[in-house]
Amino acid sequence: MRSVKAIGALTLLSSTMLWNTAQAATHMFAIPASTVPEALAAFQKQSGIGVIAKGADVQKIHVSPVHGVMDDQTALQKLLAQTPLQVQTLGKSSTFVVSRKPTSHVRKAGITDMEGLFVVGHRKSQTEKRISTIVMDTVPYDPFENLGGNSSVASSLVLLPGVTGIVDGDEPRYVSLRGISPDLNHTTVDGVALASVGETGSGTRRVNLQDIPAEMTSRTNVYKSFTAEQDADAIGGVIDMIPMSAFDHKGLYKYFDGYGIYSSFKGSVGHNNLKGYDPHMGAGAKGTISDTFGKDHQFGIILSSRYQARVRNSQKQYGNMGYTDTAGKVMTNPEDGDWNGRTAPVSFQSGKFANAITTVGGSGKLEWRPTGTNLYASVMGWSYDRWEHSVMDKQDYNLTGNVSDQSDDGGRRKVNSIYIRRRQDQWDRQHSGVIGHVDWHRGRSNLVARAGYTWETYDNVSTYLAGRTYPKNVYANYDHNPADGSVYLLRSLTDPSIASSSKYALSTASVTRPHAWEGIPTARLDYTFNAAPSSRGFGLVSGFQWRQLTITNDVNEDEYKTGKDMTGLIDHTDYVAWKDRTPASFVGVNGYHYPWSSLTKNAAQSLYDSRVSDYKYRENIVDGYLSLHYQLKNTIFIAGVRVDSVNYSSWTPTISNGTASAGKSKTNGSYINPLPSFDVVHHLPYQMNLHASYSRTIGRPTPGNIAQAANISCDGDGGDGGSVAECSITQGNPNLKPRRSHNFDISLDKWFNHNQGMFSVAFFSKWIQDDIYTMRSTEVIDNTLYDVRKPMNASSSNIKGVEVSLLNRNMKLWGQYFDASANATWLGGSMNYSNGTTMLRSHHLIYQPDVLVNGAVTWHIPQIGGGLRATANYSGRYLTSLGTTPNQNTGFGSLFTLNMAFWHQVYKGISFKYEVMNLANQQPKWLIGDKLQYTNQMDNYGRGVYFHVIIH
Repeated sequence: MRSVKAIGALTLLSSTMLWNTAQAATHMFAIPASTVPEALAAFQKQSGIGVIAKGADVQKIHVSPVHGVMDDQTALQKLLAQTPLQVQTLGKSSTFVVSRKPTSHVRKAGITDMEGLFVVGHRKSQTEKRISTIVMDTVPYDPFENLGGNSSVASSLVLLPGVTGIVDGDEPRYVSLRGISPDLNHTTVDGVALASVGETGSGTRRVNLQDIPAEMTSRTNVYKSFTAEQDADAIGGVIDMIPMSAFDHKGLYKYFDGYGIYSSFKGSVGHNNLKGYDPHMGAGAKGTISDTFGKDHQFGIILSSRYQARVRNSQKQYGNMGYTDTAGKVMTNPEDGDWNGRTAPVSFQSGKFANAITTVGGSGKLEWRPTGTNLYASVMGWSYDRWEHSVMDKQDYNLTGNVSDQSDDGGRRKVNSIYIRRRQDQWDRQHSGVIGHVDWHRGRSNLVARAGYTWETYDNVSTYLAGRTYPKNVYANYDHNPADGSVYLLRSLTDPSIASSSKYALSTASVTRPHAWEGIPTARLDYTFNAAPSSRGFGLVSGFQWRQLTITNDVNEDEYKTGKDMTGLIDHTDYVAWKDRTPASFVGVNGYHYPWSSLTKNAAQSLYDSRVSDYKYRENIVDGYLSLHYQLKNTIFIAGVRVDSVNYSSWTPTISNGTASAGKSKTNGSYINPLPSFDVVHHLPYQMNLHASYSRTIGRPTPGNIAQAANISCDGDGGDGGSVAECSITQGNPNLKPRRSHNFDISLDKWFNHNQGMFSVAFFSKWIQDDIYTMRSTEVIDNTLYDVRKPMNASSSNIKGVEVSLLNRNMKLWGQYFDASANATWLGGSMNYSNGTTMLRSHHLIYQPDVLVNGAVTWHIPQIGGGLRATANYSGRYLTSLGTTPNQNTGFGSLFTLNMAFWHQVYKGISFKYEVMNLANQQPKWLIGDKLQYTNQMDNYGRGVYFHVIIH
C-alpha cells in the first residue's frame, strides 16, 4: 500500500497531461513477465525514475516482458500495453503515477479491442519519428484503416508526404519518393535488401510493393535524409518494412478477414468468345495469428497468409497524334514544317482487356527472447505468388494522307490499314525471402547481426496473333481534341462495313516464354555505442555489409511466317466498347489452342529473338561505415562516412551481321565511392525538433540498362502512353555511370496533443551528377515502325521541394472522436541532357509531379463499435520518358483517387466492413508533348466494392 499523500496526489493529478517524450531518457531494460508491482519495481531500478501506483489499481494485473534499449516512455508504455492502466506526471518532478484509465472515456469505449490494439501501434510509430535523428515518415499497419482487399505496402505509403504511387491499372505498384524514380529507392525488410526482376525481367531496381502485404509488417519507415548508417544506393529514400512481432501484443492475437469483391467495369467479357473470365465477381481471405509461449513466454510465433482472386477488366483508348501544317500534312515533329497550331490523329486504337488476377502466399516468424538475458533472435520467411491471366483484344485503324475538313475538334483522314489483334498472357511473379536476426546489448553497447536471402522470379506464356487488311478509298471522320483532355476518337467511316467485309492476312504470330530470376544474399553487422537518444557525450555507430545481386533473363520465342489468310478467324460483333463508335471485331479463337502446327516457323527470326534478349548480371557490394555522434542536452551532432565498393560483371549476347550467337560476351566494371554525411538535430522549446542534414548517396544503373543487348517486343499494346509504334526495342548501355547525388535536408517538427498530433515542414534539395534517363526515338526497320529506347547519362539534374504535413489522432469534436491527416508537397526539378546531337533541358525529372496532396480522416463511432474512413490522393502529371525532341516526351496525367470504408461490430469479436475504391471514378490518362499538354491514352478500370466479414 502507498502512503495517504501519494493517494491524494494521484487524485489531484487525474487530469494532468501524459508523459512528454522529449523529457524521457533511454536505458537498457530487462523486465521479465510478472505482476505490475514487480514489473514497476524493476522499471524503477533500471531507469532511476520513481513510480507511484495505488495498490488497488494494480493488483492481479500481469504484464508481458520488456527487453531492449529504448526510451523510458516506450518501455513503460510497452510494459502497460493492453492493461487498464495509464501513466501521468507528478507535477514537474521526475516521478510518475500509474492509475486506472477513466472508464467514462468515450474514445476507449468507442473502439473495439482490435482497434485499441492498433492505437498503440500508431503512438509507437509517432514516437519513433520523434526520437529519430533522420528525416523520416512512418506508416503503421492497421487492418481497419488499410483499405482495399489488396492492402499492400504500396497502398499504405501513398498517404505519406512526398510519395507518388506509380500505378498498375487501378492500384499503386511502385512508389516514387520526392519525385525521384522508384529505381533510386533502396527497399528492405528488416534492413535486408529485396530482390526485383523489374516489370518483365528488365532488371530495374524498383521493388514491386503491390505484392508485399501490409499485414506482414508492424510499420513501414521511409527515411528521406541519410547518415552513414543508411544504405548508400538511395537518392529518393530508404523504405524499410519492419516485420510484425509476437511480442508487440499481449497474449493471443488473431485477425481473420474473408471478403467478396465486385468490380464495376465488365468490358468485353462475354463478347470476345472466351470462357472462364468473370465479368465482375471476386473473393479473398487473409489472416494473421500470433502468440507467445514457453515457461516465461520467451518464445513468439506469428503467421500470416492471404488469398485473393479478383477481376480487373479494362478498356483503353489510344488516340495517337501528329502535328499538321497549313496544307494538312501530318508531321511527327511540329518543327519539321509550317505547323498550323493543330494536331491530327495518326491512328485510332481501341484496346479491350480481360484480366483475372490471383494472389496467394504467407509469412512466418519465430522469435526467441530468453528471460534475464540481453539477447533477442528471430528467423522469418515469406513467399507470395501473383498469377495474372490476361486477354488483350485490340483494333487499330492506321491513317495516311493529308487531313481534310479540319477544325479545332475534328476532321477527316484516309484509312491505310486495319489491324485486329489478340494477345493472351499467363504472367506469374513470385517473391520470397528468409531473414535471420540476432540482437545483443550490454550497457551502452548494442550489436545487431542480420543475414538474409531474397529472390524473385517472373514467367509468362504469351501468344500473339494479328490480322491485317488494306481497305481502298475509305476515310475516317474523327472528333475530340487531345488538348482538352480527351483523345481522338473514330466517329464514323465512309464505308461502315469495311471492317467486316474485308479480307485479313496474318501479320504477326508468335509465342513468347520469358523467364527471369534474381537472388540477393545479404549479410550485415551493425554496432552502436553510447548513441541512444538520451546518451550524452561521444558515441559511435559502425558497421559492415556485403550483398550480391545476380539476375538472369532467358527468353524463348517462336516466330511464325505471315501472309496466311485468316479472314475466317475474325469474329465481327455488335458490341460497342467504351468510347467506341464502331462495333468491335475479335480474333475469334483461343490463342492458346490456335493450330500453330499449320503455320511455318521462322527459324532464323525465332532464334534471333530468343537470344537477343537474354543476359546475365552479377554485382558484389561491400560497404563499411563509421558514424560519430556527439550529444548535448538538446543537440545531437552526427558526422560520418560510408565507403561503397562495387564490382560487377555482365554477360551480353554477341550480335554480328544481324545474327545473335549462342555465347555471350563478358564485361567487367567497378567503382568505389566515399560518401560523407553530416547531421544536426536540435530539440527546441515547445516540443519542436529541428533537423538539418547534408549527405552524398549514389544511384546504381539497373542491371538491364547495362547488360541488355536488345529486347524486341511486338505485342501490339502501344507501349507506355499508347506509342504509335507497332514494335519496341529496348537496349542497354554498358558505359553507364552510377548517379551521384548531393542531398540537403532541413525539417521542423512540432508535436502536440500528448504526442498524438504533429505539424511538420521540410525542405530538400538534391543535385545529381550523371543522372540516367531513357532516350526514346522512332525508327523504321524493314517497313515496321519501332519505338527505340536506350538509357543515357545526363550531364546534370537537380530537384528541390517542400513538404508540409499535419496529423492528429483522438480529436474530440461534437462529442465524437476523429483521426485525421493531411499533407501537401511541391516539387521543382530540371535535367540537362543530350538527344545525341543537341543539348536539351527538361524542366521535370522522370516521375516528378509538381504537386502532391494526400489526406485521410477516420470517424470512430462508439455506438456501433466501428467507424468511417475516407482517404484521398492527388498526384500531378509527371514525365515517363524523354523523346529525341521535347514534343515526343510522354507522361502520366494527374490523378485523383477517393476511397471510403465503413465498419461496425455485429457481435463480440465479429465485424462487418464495407469499402468502395475509386469512389470518384477517376481514371488514368497518358500524355504527350513538350509540356505534356496532349492526351493520347485514356483508361477505364471502373470501381471496386468490397464486403468483409472480420473475426478478431
